[in-house]
Amino acid sequence: MFKYLRVSVTDRCNYRCVYCMPEDGVRKQSHDDIMRYEEILVVIKAAVESGIEQVRITGGEPLVRNGIVEFIADVAKLPGLKDLTLTTNGALLPKYAMALKKAGLNRVNISLDSLNPKTFAEITRVGDLSAVIAGINAAIEAGLNPIKLNTVLIPRVNDSEIMDFVDFAVDKQIAVRFIERMPFNADERLAADPYVSQAQVMAVIAQKYQLEKSTDESLGPSNDYLVTGSRAGVGFISSRSQPFCQRCARIRLTSSGYLLPCLDSKVGVEVRGLTPDKVKETIKQLFNEKSSWQKQYACYASTFESSLSKIGG
Repeated sequence: MFKYLRVSVTDRCNYRCVYCMPEDGVRKQSHDDIMRYEEILVVIKAAVESGIEQVRITGGEPLVRNGIVEFIADVAKLPGLKDLTLTTNGALLPKYAMALKKAGLNRVNISLDSLNPKTFAEITRVGDLSAVIAGINAAIEAGLNPIKLNTVLIPRVNDSEIMDFVDFAVDKQIAVRFIERMPFNADERLAADPYVSQAQVMAVIAQKYQLEKSTDESLGPSNDYLVTGSRAGVGFISSRSQPFCQRCARIRLTSSGYLLPCLDSKVGVEVRGLTPDKVKETIKQLFNEKSSWQKQYACYASTFESSLSKIGG
């Protein structure tokens, strides 16, 4: 059965990252289209009772939604939930990190695609690197561990910063995860675009650091390593060079109330308004369908949603 549920609480974001949405953003869903927190809780509770062990809260940017701390507190109280995490761009963590920790959030992943202020602004289009660094420091101070940085490598844009990221992780004693850029909702021409593979990144890192395989078990797709002689970590989410579809145990809830068995799923099942038992039936149905596909690798064209911001990455 599924073990990991990603929940998008909003399609809105204070950034406009080049791999996530167009420069002018995406058409915002109305408040009526977005699930209320009470509705989301019904789905999460049913999912946990169906075997889900880990819930990750995502967006868009989840911290832009009003009431997010209180919602996290409600989710954290659900019996049977083993791990509650959140993915954020980090800009609002100076304001929310301590409150999130007190509410019951276990840890955070922070998106960070450049340590160069100019490059960071180009990738995010509107972002301020200093705000994210402050957010990382706030998360460390609040004890939202283990902190993981999510870095999408883009050829000829930020791939020269690989060693800088590992140095930064070692200095902060946190983890960095390098993500192969996905041609999301792309046609075949875009799907053939070059990307930076795990093997290429590891070759760069080997010039300075030795990595040893982590023994920690994870429900996510990352191949995790430790930097020898350090508490810092390096992970790889390599959907293109090392597909992980066969071991994926994740399901996704969009902000508008659809359950998706895959990030690149062509179909979604609306669960908004369903009874808990019906939600459980839907989860079981989607698990059986996903298992029957025997999927080997991701297919990014013709997806259910046109933007990562609507699905939650």
